Amino acid sequence: MRSSLKGHYIGMNKEFRYRGEETTRIETLSDAVFAIAIGLLLISTTPPVTYYQLQQFTKDIIPFALCIALISIIWYEHFTFFLRYGFRNAYIVFLNTLLLFIVLFYVYPLKFLARLLVMLFTNFIHIMQHGNSNEIWQPFLFTMEDGTVSELMAIYGTGAMSIFLVLMLMYRYALKKAPELELNELEKFDTRISIQTNLLMSSIPALSVVLALSFGETRLGNNLSGFIYFLYMPVMFMHGSRVARQRKKLLENQGA
Repeated sequence: MRSSLKGHYIGMNKEFRYRGEETTRIETLSDAVFAIAIGLLLISTTPPVTYYQLQQFTKDIIPFALCIALISIIWYEHFTFFLRYGFRNAYIVFLNTLLLFIVLFYVYPLKFLARLLVMLFTNFIHIMQHGNSNEIWQPFLFTMEDGTVSELMAIYGTGAMSIFLVLMLMYRYALKKAPELELNELEKFDTRISIQTNLLMSSIPALSVVLALSFGETRLGNNLSGFIYFLYMPVMFMHGSRVARQRKKLLENQGA
């Protein structure tokens, strides 16, 4: 997939001079690990042998789709980095290995949380239509047995935060090597924006972890550590709008 995408730059940044058009063994290994991560999502689901189990299996479609979407976002950021800069040195190999390790660790908390969110959403719909009852909360209570929501948010947030921090370090290294890579002003701008974007992506799960650990298993801790993720939409929208204006101005200045 990576090789075929490198042959077609439709939708890619046309102003950036790509230095990693040749697929390296680092990228091949990384793609295999991302594939394993997706495979683990499927393996963690028991194959249905009865119609009831088939019905339960279909309930995993939405959590699985959410997990695939998030893993794809991480993979695409990884793909973009290596396409832009083409690094093969020891430091990037170390950071890449660390990233892959975290991704594999991140898979199970991600799917667990996705299942839980779908379960909660389904319960709320049921409550709106038929009213509340102890029976509909039994699967949730069984799922969270011996655990707390704040602990779950701390585990998930640590994984998400770590992934984007490692990506930030990779882009920071690329900016440090700008003279060797012969990055022009626009390419350095795009690299700085990638650093900022990954910092923002890591800051919200970091804040979730702080809230979960600070307030613990209280209503405030449970609610805030989860609802804080809704900040992604306004934060990334404002960031994207600001970047678009700055980039347009930079392109106009270069064309002048």
